[in-house]
Amino acid sequence: MSEYPPDWEVANLGTYLKETKERVSEGNTTPYSVSKVLGIVPQSEKFKKRVASNDISNYKIIRKGDFAYDPMLLWDGSINRMLREDTGAVSPAYVTFRVLDNSLDADYLLHFLKADTAKNFYKSISKGTNVRRQKAEFRDFASGEFAFPPLPEQKKIAEILSGIDRVIYSTSTARDRLFLLKKSLCLKLLATESKQCRQSKFSDVCIKIQDGTHFSPQSKDGNCLYITSKNIRPGRLDLSSINWISTEEHNTIYKRCQVQKGDILLTKDGANTGNACLNTLEEEFSLLSSVAFLRPNPSYCDANYMLQWIMSVAFQNEIQQEMSGNAISRLTLTKINNLSISLPPLEKQKEIAETLLSIDNQCKSYESKIDSFQMLKQAISADLLSGRKRVSI
Repeated sequence: MSEYPPDWEVANLGTYLKETKERVSEGNTTPYSVSKVLGIVPQSEKFKKRVASNDISNYKIIRKGDFAYDPMLLWDGSINRMLREDTGAVSPAYVTFRVLDNSLDADYLLHFLKADTAKNFYKSISKGTNVRRQKAEFRDFASGEFAFPPLPEQKKIAEILSGIDRVIYSTSTARDRLFLLKKSLCLKLLATESKQCRQSKFSDVCIKIQDGTHFSPQSKDGNCLYITSKNIRPGRLDLSSINWISTEEHNTIYKRCQVQKGDILLTKDGANTGNACLNTLEEEFSLLSSVAFLRPNPSYCDANYMLQWIMSVAFQNEIQQEMSGNAISRLTLTKINNLSISLPPLEKQKEIAETLLSIDNQCKSYESKIDSFQMLKQAISADLLSGRKRVSI
């Protein structure tokens, strides 16, 4: 602990904390769930329904300001603080605790417990043969030794980090409202056109519909790109995880499916079935069988309009119906060819696509800001929680 400032106090977490085990016993207490992202929230918010049984008399009481963590998922950061005004109840499987006195600021503690340093500690105390279900007991949690700044500095650090959290929350709220606006507008525009226009099959309005090849790359250190379903996100091509193959393998695969810039890429296998985006790459790439590409005929169908149609709720529901009852979640090329689209006049298609695309771009702008704020908070947290940088009191 010598790397910390000399006026910081080194102590076990248990010095400041007390495990709570108060039971509900009776009454109509609302059951809550612990989420590392959402916080400690009513089950009805997280799962859209109550998942607890009618009898929750064995559940633990959790009050405003208390902390709770999932002992089987603490290694993944599943820990948070109750910030709601009402008293709730959590499953007896959760560990619940609170700060003993005013020697440790609870707001500061929350930021500390969510930081990367704490997550490394959680992994060290989680025990079990199943890597993804290792258990962290409270006694081990409380034994963790850390250095804490003086109380006034704790409060100032918490104020700074909470301020960034508020900005992230307000930006996320603005993004979510815009997303709902787009969803509503998309439903209105596309539904209106559906009533006025004749339905056409994808096969009738596309020059080509083709999927990639069944392929297990032998070389992962080549210089040719190949695209899989994990690269296809709703409305965007995600190259944060890039796959490479050899030139020889690429030349063999590319002969079958020569994707062009402006083609629509559609995921047809797995959990992300139905994700679609435009190909924005100038360079050639190989395509795996989990992804199909569609090349709309520009004389009849605008590619951006077709993309918005594919991403609409109604069309996604149609895709799910096509796959219902299948042992394997998969869209075949035959099914893709037979999917339908309503096509207004080309100029109207472009007008609709431009309107919806402008909202998409605004959402992406919000996403970029959120990412920037999160990176900023991570960097500031690392400095302030380690004492590398001090705050003025």
